[in-house]
Amino acid sequence: MTKKQKEIRLSSEVLKALRETSGYSVEEIAKKLNTSKEKVSSVEEGKTSFTLTQIKKLAEIYKRPLVAFFSSSIPELPKSPDYRINREKRLTPYVYLAERRAHFLSEKIKELSGKKTQIPTFSEELKADELAREFRKTLSIELIKHRKSDEILAYYKKVLEDALTILIIEYPLKADDVRAFSIYSELSCVVLNEEDKPSIKLFSLFHEICHLIRKTGGICSLELEQSDRTEEWYCNSFAAEFLVPSEDLRGEVEKYKPVDEEAINQLTELYGVSKQVIMIRLLQERYIEERMYEEFKRKMVESVRQEKKFGRKNWDKVFLNRVGNFALREIRNAYNKEIITFYEASSITGLKTKYAEKFITA
Repeated sequence: MTKKQKEIRLSSEVLKALRETSGYSVEEIAKKLNTSKEKVSSVEEGKTSFTLTQIKKLAEIYKRPLVAFFSSSIPELPKSPDYRINREKRLTPYVYLAERRAHFLSEKIKELSGKKTQIPTFSEELKADELAREFRKTLSIELIKHRKSDEILAYYKKVLEDALTILIIEYPLKADDVRAFSIYSELSCVVLNEEDKPSIKLFSLFHEICHLIRKTGGICSLELEQSDRTEEWYCNSFAAEFLVPSEDLRGEVEKYKPVDEEAINQLTELYGVSKQVIMIRLLQERYIEERMYEEFKRKMVESVRQEKKFGRKNWDKVFLNRVGNFALREIRNAYNKEIITFYEASSITGLKTKYAEKFITA
C-alpha cells in the first residue's frame, strides 16, 4: 500500500501568483497535476495544500526554482503594454517565460557591466518615415541590399546592440498573435520570436526599435495592415521605411514595368524582407492597385508565420540567439576577469553545461 504523502502548507497568494505569472489557468494546472480544478482553487484559497511531489511538478511546469514556492512573496515584474488586437486572448506560458528571461538577463548584464541603454532623442513631431530616415543618419549606415535575410538580420543586430547598448535575444513564443516584444528599461531588451523566418524577425526588430526610440515597449502582434494611426501603425511605418525606403524603392521599381509577380519576388529578395512587406510598400506608394494586393492576400498560404521546417536544427545558433551577442560578450568578460564563476556564468546564460562551456570558455 502506497504511503500517503504529507501536504505542505505554503502561501496561497504565492501559489496563485506563480500560476498567473506563468500563463496557466486553474483548469490547465489541474489537468497537469492529474487532480481537480476544485483542488487547485482550494489550495489557492488557502483551504488545503499540495504535496511536495505536486510542488516539484509545478516548479517544472512554471520553470521556476523550487525555493520560489516557499517564499512569502514573489517579485512583481513591470507590466508590458499589450498592443495585440485581441488583448482578451491569454498570452502563452512561453511569452511569460520569455518576459521573465528578458528581465532577468537585463538586470544581470547591467550588474556585470554597469552599462545602460543609450538611445538618441528625436523630435516627437516627426512622422514615422521621417524618424526612420533620421535614425539611419544617426547610425551612419547605408541601406543593406542584395544579401540574404539572415545575414541582414545578423548585421543589424550587431549594429543596434553596439550603437544603442541594448539586448537583442530570440525565444520561442509559441503564439500566433505575438511576433515580438520589447522592454524599455535602464538596459532595454528586444525579444524576437525564435520560430519566425529571418525576414519576419527583421521587420519585428525595427518595429520594436521604434518602440524603444519612443521610450516605450510592449507586446506586439505586428498586424501590418493597421490603418487607424495607432502606436503599432506608427512603428510598422517606421520599420517599413527603414528597411524599404520609399526613395530607394522608387528607383528599383523603375526597372520593372509593369510591376508583376516576378518583379515582386525580386524586390523581396533584394531587400531581404517578407513578401507581405513588399506588397504593403508597393500598395502604399501606389505602384500596385488594391485588387492586386487583395489577390495576393487570398493566395497567401503562410501569412507571416514561418513554415514548419523538418530536419535538424543548428542548436549552437539557436542557443546563441537566446543569450544574444551583447549579453554573451559581457558574461564572458566577467568570467575571464574572475568576477563570476563558471557556474554563475552558466546560470545567467540559462544554457546547458556543454553549450555554456562552448560559448563562455571559447
